[in-house]
Amino acid sequence: MADAIEASGDSGGMRVGVLGPLLLDTATGPTPVGGARLRALLARLALEAGRAVRPETLAEALWEEAAPADRLHALQSLVSRLRRLLGDPGLLTSGPAGYRLAVEPDAVDAVRFERLARAGRRSHAQSRPAEAAATLREALSLWRGPALADVREAPFAAAEAERLERARLAALEDRIEAELALGADLDLLPELEALTAAHPLRERLAAQLIRALALNGRGAEALAAYQRIRDLLADSFGGDPGPQLQEAHLAVLRGQPPRSRRSHGNLDVPLTTFVGRDDDVRRVADLLGRGRLVTLVGPGGAGKTRLANTIGRQLTPSGGVWFVPLAPVGADDVPRVVLELLRVREEGPPPRPVTAETVLDHLVDTLADDDLVLVLDNCEHVIETAARLAGTLLGRCPRLRVLATSREPLHIDGESLHPVLPLKLPEPGATLERARACAAVRLFHDRAAAVRPGFTAEGSALTAAIEICRRLDGLPLAIELAAAQVRALPVEAVAARLDDRFRLLTGGSRTALPRHRTLSAAVAWSWDLLDTDERALLERLSVVPGAFTEDAAEAIGRSGEVRQLLTALVDKSLLHPVETADPVEPRYRMLETIREYGLERLARRDETDDARGRHAEFFLQLAESADPHLRTSDQLRWLVRLSAERDNLSAAIRWAVESGDADLAVRYGVALCWFWFLRDNPPESLDLLGRMIQARGSTDPRARALVVAAHALATVETISRPDEAEAAFDRIGKALEHVAPGTHPIVEMARLALAVGSADRAAPDVPASPDERTDPWNRSLTLLVRGVLAMNTGRAAEATHVLSRALTGFEEVGERWGLGITLSTLNAALQRAGDPAGAAGLAERASRYFQELGMPEHTMESEVAAALHRAQSGDVDGGRRQLTDLLDQVAQAGSAESRAQVCLGLARLEWRAGRPEAAREHARAGLAEAPPGRSTPHLAALLLGVLAQVDLAQGLPEEAARRLDHPAVHLTLTWQTPVAASIAVVAAAIELYRDRPQRAGRLLGAATALRGRNDLDDVDVRMTTQGATAALGAAGFAAAHAAGAAMSRAEAEHLVSAIITAPAAERAGQPA
Repeated sequence: MADAIEASGDSGGMRVGVLGPLLLDTATGPTPVGGARLRALLARLALEAGRAVRPETLAEALWEEAAPADRLHALQSLVSRLRRLLGDPGLLTSGPAGYRLAVEPDAVDAVRFERLARAGRRSHAQSRPAEAAATLREALSLWRGPALADVREAPFAAAEAERLERARLAALEDRIEAELALGADLDLLPELEALTAAHPLRERLAAQLIRALALNGRGAEALAAYQRIRDLLADSFGGDPGPQLQEAHLAVLRGQPPRSRRSHGNLDVPLTTFVGRDDDVRRVADLLGRGRLVTLVGPGGAGKTRLANTIGRQLTPSGGVWFVPLAPVGADDVPRVVLELLRVREEGPPPRPVTAETVLDHLVDTLADDDLVLVLDNCEHVIETAARLAGTLLGRCPRLRVLATSREPLHIDGESLHPVLPLKLPEPGATLERARACAAVRLFHDRAAAVRPGFTAEGSALTAAIEICRRLDGLPLAIELAAAQVRALPVEAVAARLDDRFRLLTGGSRTALPRHRTLSAAVAWSWDLLDTDERALLERLSVVPGAFTEDAAEAIGRSGEVRQLLTALVDKSLLHPVETADPVEPRYRMLETIREYGLERLARRDETDDARGRHAEFFLQLAESADPHLRTSDQLRWLVRLSAERDNLSAAIRWAVESGDADLAVRYGVALCWFWFLRDNPPESLDLLGRMIQARGSTDPRARALVVAAHALATVETISRPDEAEAAFDRIGKALEHVAPGTHPIVEMARLALAVGSADRAAPDVPASPDERTDPWNRSLTLLVRGVLAMNTGRAAEATHVLSRALTGFEEVGERWGLGITLSTLNAALQRAGDPAGAAGLAERASRYFQELGMPEHTMESEVAAALHRAQSGDVDGGRRQLTDLLDQVAQAGSAESRAQVCLGLARLEWRAGRPEAAREHARAGLAEAPPGRSTPHLAALLLGVLAQVDLAQGLPEEAARRLDHPAVHLTLTWQTPVAASIAVVAAAIELYRDRPQRAGRLLGAATALRGRNDLDDVDVRMTTQGATAALGAAGFAAAHAAGAAMSRAEAEHLVSAIITAPAAERAGQPA
């Protein structure tokens, strides 16, 4: 065996043998495996040949009734022992799918044996007997004794050993068949006599013995051998010999050399390329190697027939692969059609007709113990008959295997299902190269190029091809029909006309079944197989654009027993289960093509508006029920549910607006605006809020005002010019006149935004203390708003006190957004109050809450703050590593704003570390990620501030001033945030460089006015203060600084703005 295993090639230094006593060969040589259970674990993992095995499956394989109390813990101990035995932990890995032995398939003798056996069988079927015999001899040489000889006590071992022994005997028969074809009959006689004695009921071996005897002129002995097995079969089962034995017997009687029956099958040679199903072919071939019935299930047009044909061509049973098209066949005719097709294998005079009552018996006799694969194609319309036939044949023909295709399962014992899913589509945001390589796009390109020579998927044609494939759900039939249109239409025109897909997608192959010549006919075939309740539910659910739950289906469908109907529609491949975060609440989806067909049917019955109305009412109730839970400890579950319903909520809102139901639309806005706020107001929410505001019809003025405030608040984060900000704040101010404080959290956030960006307008009053009559969450929100305003206006001590109270309240409720925002703000307040020790760990805690909420920008802001705090505490290299790691993370999967935040953190760290060039590089990279309108203005302003500092370090004050003359900088100067003070500090440095120390002092004083306090902990403030003091003297600097600090906020803003906007010539002429 050592030599046989050695021939398997390199497998990372480890080989395992189970065809006999367990054998383990590692990089250090043969290794004994002590302990029955440890041997069983190694054998079970090896049989999977590098595939992961679930812990529960392994536990069941190793223990039965005598299982320890904690089987999984015991399994972990065994795994640890096996890892030590293997000597390399990487040879036995664990992951989400389970434990995996990192061994190449050919390094396990059983797996190698089965591969060689299949290869030998294939060679013989392709009329290469010498090659077949050699390959099969190599396969059989791997056996050193009974399979799993020393692990037979394990629960899994007996069945697996029996399967392997059957495979060994079949390979032996195949080898003998190949050697008989080579004329080795004389040499085979002793072996065949021994084998038939050991397996007296094995008809194929008996037929091979009869043939070998007859070929050697020993006809009488051949007839005696036939008589022996005939009598044995009659005595044992009361049955007659099967067709193989009968043919061998008749050949001897006629004096003819026995000939093998035709075994190649009747599969057609495909005329077009096969695209994107290689994994399916491998998996189904593997299933048919382990079981005897596999059903390919999928919607019409998914490519089940072509896949079955391709799989069949990979199989090499000695009796061939026989394809039975059932589409044109009625239920009563199925057994007869299968019998007639299989009878073409038989040579000699035409067989006599059989009666309907005896068809099944004749079919069983025809198949007997042949090693044969039967492909039953398109079973769905004769599903009951096909299921009964398959069950009977598999029960009575031990070597038969069945591959069925259907839109629903056969539902019989032993059936393995393989879903035939749509072809892989490009992921959102995929590069053009990756999109072009996706199976669906490759199929479209291949078929389009076939009808339009020279067609290439480039530029707009590739974009259109991707859109076509996506809108057609990746269904091969639909894609092929669309590609056929490229002969007459540009691909862009085909994409543009898909709204009328059923009229467009016609003209399939003339050789195809009628229902495969148009998309409409393909879907209609499935529709016509539904009963009345199934059809009604499916058509009503076609108004649902996204996935849906059972309760949604009940509310929208109103059709009988909805749960049973959903199961039936899944079985018939018209609905598809969707993986969800909550396995207790299943979700379903409908392919877009099926949905469009259902909408057409619904429109013909004039039920569309009724169904859409029920859809909108259901999801409004869901949104209104979810809203208060978003401010509790249970918020994550509701955030997940609302996120999953994004498409449904959007469609319902659009329908409400389009149908003129303003009240319905605005109620959606009130119910969802806080959810969207927690999701950082995605662009779609801005569009939907805008539509609600414009909706026709009457509605509650307070509700509409709240929606207006939510829309204006969302725009504030992405506006890029002061005039846009002014307009947004005006809308907020007018809206707040119609809603009372405390009625909704959006109101409080709008009031905070108005206070921060109030500039010259009157800011709304913020309560000095929260109303004790309100609930804990709202009291904490009021305190949070007060704390943010106190911090932004330089009252760090007050902010710390108020925010600590807010934190206590949010901790009492357990609500993560309030906890994250409060911790993040409290961290900044403590830093500014000169208590960095008190801030330790707050940013990390905030980050954890934001991660749980799925708020990446807030998470990143907290993590950047933690890294900068580390650098400021003296560990600059550690802070740099932390930020660099963050940059690697967001480069792979983060948003542009997250990347800009990390770049800003790195730029500020490098500037403070005295590395201006590195700071410039990071600031430029951040600015590229944060253009106006796509990111918050303060990010752009702070990045520009770093670049201006670097310009000064290189002796370019004019460039520094021009850089700050930017809309984002001017906008943030008007907001009550620390950003305005940061810009004033940079402006002071510019003026100092211009030898204007008095103005530099006044600007530092203006920064204090904007910040609310002096900040000598800031290195830039200290450097400019030292320079101005050296030029003016302590008293002169103090006077200049006091003059700036005495300015009103508006005066301070005006001073900074004048410095960065005045032309260079004017600045040079201004008095110091």
